Formats: sequence, C-alpha cells, structure tokens
Amino acid sequence: MPKPMFLTDEDLLAAIPALIGFVPTDSLVIVAAVVHADGTVRLGRTARFNLDLAMRLPLIVVTTLSRALGDQPVQRLIGAVVHDNTSDTRNLPYRAQVQKLTHRLHEAGFANIELLHVPAFAAGATWSCYDVADHTGTLPDPASSPATTQRVLRGDRVYGDRDTFLAQFVPLPADVREGIATLADPIAEDVQAEELAGDFPRLRRRLRRIDDAVTAATHGRLPTDPPEIAELIAALSSFLLRDIHLVQDTEPRCGAAQSLWLHLWRHAPARYAPTLTALTAVTAYLHKDSGVAGLIIQRGPRPTKLTQLVHRWMRESVDFTAVHNDISDVATQLRATLNDSAES
Repeated sequence: MPKPMFLTDEDLLAAIPALIGFVPTDSLVIVAAVVHADGTVRLGRTARFNLDLAMRLPLIVVTTLSRALGDQPVQRLIGAVVHDNTSDTRNLPYRAQVQKLTHRLHEAGFANIELLHVPAFAAGATWSCYDVADHTGTLPDPASSPATTQRVLRGDRVYGDRDTFLAQFVPLPADVREGIATLADPIAEDVQAEELAGDFPRLRRRLRRIDDAVTAATHGRLPTDPPEIAELIAALSSFLLRDIHLVQDTEPRCGAAQSLWLHLWRHAPARYAPTLTALTAVTAYLHKDSGVAGLIIQRGPRPTKLTQLVHRWMRESVDFTAVHNDISDVATQLRATLNDSAES
C-alpha cells in the first residue's frame, strides 16, 4: 500500500525521476496528492507532458488531468516545470503561460495547485515557486532520494533520459520477430494440445522453465538464444501459465518478471503480442510502475479485457494491495492445481 505523504517540496521534486522512470528535461510533470478512504494523503497519478506543448496548449493538460483525476478526491496538484534557465536566472521561465495553466486548472475544479520550477534534476539545483517569490530551496540529490532507493531495491532503474526509457517499448525488427514466429508457432500448438488433453506434467515442466527464466532475470540475465525466447513466448500463450505469472511472490522477482516480459514483448510476433502486453501491464501495475503499464498498453497491438482492466485500475487509482491480493489468490490456486495434477 502507498505510504501516507509527508514530503517536502524538495523531496517531492527529487522523487520525480523515480516516479516516472527517467530524468526529464523540458517537461511539465504533475503529481496528484489524493485523499484515500482512511483519511491519509498519498501520491496518486503522475503525468508528464512535453513542456512546449503544455505551455502552448494548456487545454491538453487540463483535459488529461480531468479525465484521469476527475472522480478522485484530489487534495493538491504539485507540478514541476523543468527547464534550464541558466541564461536568465532572474526570471522564471514561462511565467505567463504557467499562470494561464493554473487558471484553467482552477476552472476545471482543481482548487489547490502549486507549480515549481527546477532547471535540472541535479543535486544543489535551485528550485523556485511561481506563486510565492521567497518559497525556494535547494534540490537534494535525486539519485539518493528514498523514491530512487525504493525503485532500485524493487529491481528497477531510473533511465538517464526519456529516449533511453522509451527504447524499452520498441519492438525488434520484423525479420527478427518473424524468425521467432517460425520457432514459436509449433510449440504453441503443442501447448494448446497439452491444455486440451489435460497433460499437466508437460505444462508443469513449461511452468518450471518460466520460473527459471524469472529467477535468471533477478540476476540480470535475460534470454538471448532465439529457441529459448520462442519457447517462453509460446508457453505464455497458455492463459493458465500466463495467469500463474501475473503476480510474483517477492518485489525483486516482480521487477525481474517485468523486465523479462518486456524483453519477450520486444521479440514477440503479432500473434503473441496481446498476451505479453497484458502480462507486462498487470505486472508493472502491481509493481507500482503505472508509467510502464500505461506505455505498454499504448504500444500494444489491440486492447484486451485484461489491459482494459489495468487501464481502469490506473484511472480510478485502485489500491495496489487489494488488486495484488485478489490476483495472488487466483495465481496461487492455479499453481497448486497444476502441481497437484502433475504429482497425481
């Protein structure tokens, strides 16, 4: 469960790279502080916009936030205008545009808004408030912020720039994926036949190979051999094996599984991409990485019931713990059923 929010402005600013997964430049990043049923205030949806676009077309920002947060009890919006203004440190950049954006957000029903400027996410950078001239401070080192530490401990990383971050979501060239299809299609037919025949021993062996691949990923080892990649992709075309792996039993395994599913998704032929999209989206959401969940859904070939469900969870800020417990119960039961069947 997300912890209650007791962050100072500089702590929140330092956490932004960890919240979105990369170090932003020329960006508007807005974080929502949301009141939960127990009365605590926690970090909610985080949205990043291209700064030039946001300043020219504030309605895009307002519409996006209204759609994402309109039915939630938002206590406050905290925004960071990230722009290097070293050539004119006496004046905050985009002041007139920021005032117009704030006015539009007020009109949309967001009553409590604080927009801050930070030139760069570097230790010692001076941040400033657009509304209160003497509300300013020094940015602590984002690399050592609690949010960054937590992300690293979960098995994730903070990318140095947006382009490197987005490279995760680019499929490999078509000829590579076609080669994988040639290997995976016969295996997928075998997997389907095993499910129809109730051949649980063979399905159990396939599950063990997936388990081993997740374990290897916890040590930073992702499969590179095309036959191994094809075998994993084909095995996960089974909804039974996929659903067992919608959740992992530890944070490190969850982070490793997310990396593995993304790796397989990049290699996946069109036939297998929807299943791997859904698997990655659920894993990322339960890993409290809504940025990755949202991006993989956007890049997926077509919506599925599972990706639509994840999208609703993100839109409504559904509690991670409740979702995790429900999926974990189902996955545990499926795994136990498969194990019991294999033994008998």
